[in-house]
Amino acid sequence: MKRKVLQEEREERRRREYRRCILGAAEKAILAKGTTGMTMDDVAREAQLSKATLYHYFRSKGELLLEILGQFFEEIEAGTRKINRLPLSAAERLRKEIHFYLHFNEEKENISRMLMMDRSFTERMNIFVTEENRLTSEIDRRFITKMKAKRKETLDGVAALLEEGIASGEFRKVDVAGAVVFLESLLQGYCHVRLWHDRPLSAKAATDIIYDLIIRGIGKKDGPAKGAL
Repeated sequence: MKRKVLQEEREERRRREYRRCILGAAEKAILAKGTTGMTMDDVAREAQLSKATLYHYFRSKGELLLEILGQFFEEIEAGTRKINRLPLSAAERLRKEIHFYLHFNEEKENISRMLMMDRSFTERMNIFVTEENRLTSEIDRRFITKMKAKRKETLDGVAALLEEGIASGEFRKVDVAGAVVFLESLLQGYCHVRLWHDRPLSAKAATDIIYDLIIRGIGKKDGPAKGAL
C-alpha cells in the first residue's frame, strides 16, 4: 500500500513538472510569435518534448492558452493573499500589493500583451465575459468559473485590506466596493497603456505615483469644495 502511495506521488510530481515545462515553453513561444502565430509544434520544440507528450497534457492550443491564463490569475491571487498576511500596516500592504501587481505584469508582459492586445484572444475573452451562455466546451466553462473565482478572491482580499485600513484610521471612510473597482481599473489601465510606451516606467516608479495618487489625491486641502467645477 505504501509503495503504491509513493508511486502515485512520484507520478503526480512528474505530471506537475511536465505541465510546468510545457507552460513555460508556451509562454516563450507566445513571446516570439504571438498567440495567433504560435503552434503546438513550436511549444513541443521549445519544451523539447514529443508532440504526443504535449497532446497528452493539452488536447489543443486553445486549452493550453486557457491554462496559461488560468495560471496567470492564480499567481496574482496567491501573491496578494501572501502580502495580506504580512505583519504590516494596511497602507504598507496596499503599496506592496500595487507593486506586486505591476511587477508581475511587467515580468509576464507576453501574457499581458496577449490579454490586452491580441485580437483573436480578446475576441474570445469577450465571449467568456459577456456571452457566457454561448460556451459549449466543458473546458471553457470550467475555465470561466475558475477565473471568476480567483478574481473575486483577489478583489475580496483588497476590499478586506481597505476596510481594515479604515477601521485602524489609516484610510478615511470611503465606498470600499467602489474603491476596489477603480483601483482595479487604474492598475489594469496602466498595464495596458505601458505596452504602448517605448520607455515605460519601472514597476517601482509606477507604484510610487499610483500609491501617492490614491493615498493623497491631487487636490489641495484648501482647494475647491467637493463637487465644484
